[in-house]
Formats: sequence, C-alpha cells, structure tokens
Amino acid sequence: MAKLILVKHASPQIVPRVVSHRWVLAEEGCRRCDWLTDELTAQGVTRLYSSLEPKALETAALVAVKIGLAVEPCRDLHENDRTGMGFVEPDVLQRRLREFFAQPDRTMIGNETANGALRRFAQSIRNIASKAHGNASAIVTHGTVLSLFVAHHNPIVPYDLWSSLGLPSYLVLDTTSFAFDGKIHNYPDRAPTC
Repeated sequence: MAKLILVKHASPQIVPRVVSHRWVLAEEGCRRCDWLTDELTAQGVTRLYSSLEPKALETAALVAVKIGLAVEPCRDLHENDRTGMGFVEPDVLQRRLREFFAQPDRTMIGNETANGALRRFAQSIRNIASKAHGNASAIVTHGTVLSLFVAHHNPIVPYDLWSSLGLPSYLVLDTTSFAFDGKIHNYPDRAPTC
C-alpha cells in the first residue's frame, strides 16, 4: 500500500495578539520534531509537503533537514480561513469547533465553512496523491482540515478525531482510497488512541 501521511504540526507559541495563522513553533514544539522525524523516517517518507502557515512550515523544515528531504510548500493545505478572527480562549474555541463540524454548510468560525475548507483541502491532497507513484508522502497541515478530510473518507466523527490529535501527531492513509487504519500516532505525552 502506498502511504499518505497526514501530519498535524508541532506545538505553536500561542500569542493572543497575533492571529493563529501566523504563529510559529514554541521551543517545545521544535523539540518534539525530533520524535516526528524518527516516526516519518520509519514510515519511509520520500516526499514532504507543507501548508504555508509558519507553524506547519517550521515543523516540516525541522523534519526535512534531519531526513534530507526538501519541503514542498503547497497552497490550500492551510487551516480553515480564520482571517480577521481574534484570539479565542481554548474552551470557547472547542465549543465553536464542535459547531463548525456539526454544521458544515454554515460559517461558524472564521470566513470559511467546513465544507468549503474540505473541498479546497481535498483538491490539494488529490493533486499530491497523484504524484506519489507508490512512495510514502507526508503532508504537514492542521487539525481541523485534516479531520474533515479523514472523516469524509472514513466512518469517523470529525470532532472526535480533531480532539484526539496531539501536537504533533499523524495518521496513515492509503494513497488511493484514503482509507484510515484507525491508529492516531500522537507525540508520547498524550495517551494513545485508536
């Protein structure tokens, strides 16, 4: 099976006065990329793609340097469009994301519906998968769009998947069918999930 590995970026430095799509990695996030490097090496990754958001690009770059791969930044792998949205406390964000996943045709958070984000993200994933040629490719992206995509192709609730993802974490999908084996690979500070 050719593998498509969807990676949620490492932990960012949360700065309330800076919009989330401009956050960079925290020192701990940089350190956690060592684990991710070992994991992606073991998965046999030969191509590494990334969202253009700094926290994803930094995660990919730290891994790429150690594996010896080039990072291929791609448009449309970013989180749902949250332009103009200020800082939201974690408990409020969690409630709003539950609504976002439950009402995919309504703009619940930011400027993009869940279905709009899914369509954009899925097209980019299909383009990447078409270039895999039997090799393992990894895509460093974001929890919300990753969860939407996996849930669209598998019997899983997107909010439940989103809330189970660590920083960093990854899932392995089949490149052709996008079938998910059910295993979430989280950084070890988080309890393993199935």
